[in-house]
Amino acid sequence: MKPSLRSREILAALRERGELTVEEACARFGISPATARRDFATLAEEGRAEKTWGGLRLIDPLTPSMVPTGLREEIHVEEKRRIAARAAALCADDAIIFIDGGTTTLQMARWLADRPLRIITNSLLMAHEIDRLRSGPSGAEVFLTGGYLYPRSGLLVGPEAVASLQQYQATLAFLSVGGISEEGISNNHPLVVEVERAMLAHADRVVLLADHSKFDHRELVPECSWEEADTLITGEMPPEKYAKLAGESLVVAAE
Repeated sequence: MKPSLRSREILAALRERGELTVEEACARFGISPATARRDFATLAEEGRAEKTWGGLRLIDPLTPSMVPTGLREEIHVEEKRRIAARAAALCADDAIIFIDGGTTTLQMARWLADRPLRIITNSLLMAHEIDRLRSGPSGAEVFLTGGYLYPRSGLLVGPEAVASLQQYQATLAFLSVGGISEEGISNNHPLVVEVERAMLAHADRVVLLADHSKFDHRELVPECSWEEADTLITGEMPPEKYAKLAGESLVVAAE
């Protein structure tokens, strides 16, 4: 069975049952566990279903969805590391930086933990990772926003998070991306974007981090326009139309 046809069959099974495990997919479609996981990952990346531990479930079309951070971390890991390394190289010592809670921005922690920086973030995962990686009492200082803990994401959002960010002025803001289209940059939930907009408004320079899968994809909520971003870092050369839109702001992280 061709992968495209099998994907349609998997979605049909999800509409019948709501959820499907790897073992059930193997038995139903006569495929290996590796093939089932690959099909599940593709459907999750396309936003057509949501990965669970050991399976896949149908997304409720009435509820804006965020794939759990632990699952998103498994996708395009090496590319995200290259992007994060290139982004971290932009930080001068003693810089004040905003970092949001994306899985690509989270990869920056390893290059920032021992640097003399002040980091303001709404990500519990980022704060924990920097604290875990710091080799001594010196190194990056971390300031966490307040706010509501968005389920399964490690993100603090809402009015308290926005008010926290508005107290600061940062040298750089590193923002993750849910989708990139010719109209601009988007992300998957209004509460997430509200915080990112506050970072964008209070930073001297805005840096977007996006792996190749984010191009030709539009998420639920506009995050920023092309004109509002100073730098776009990605892991592979994007389609020509986006290279032209980004212009000199485009940085492709080397292997």
